[in-house]
Amino acid sequence: MKALIPIPQVAMMAAATLLQQYIPDLTPQRLETLLTENRSEGNIPELSRKLTRSECAQILGVSINSVNRYIKNGRLKAVYISPRLLRIDPESVKDLLTNGIPEDEVIIPKCCRKAGA
Repeated sequence: MKALIPIPQVAMMAAATLLQQYIPDLTPQRLETLLTENRSEGNIPELSRKLTRSECAQILGVSINSVNRYIKNGRLKAVYISPRLLRIDPESVKDLLTNGIPEDEVIIPKCCRKAGA
């Protein structure tokens, strides 16, 4: 799994403060522990059946359009049941969760691009 950028302590404190109204005993240290536990490879959900586009998008945390693009680019393996109906192989979803998308395939909106890029 790729190394992740550590979350700044100021951001962790702000997030914990915002969430304390819902979880009164939440501290910045506890929040960091919970986030670290969920970043590990062992927490990839066990998938046994083929997935819909919507389910896949929810698991990956992306839009359905991104799932369609990943299918078109070969990042996700899909089985077509009919011309409009398909199911996605859970192993390809696990691979995508584990390895991520290469930087050259990430789409950055024009509003967020650096000047001169």
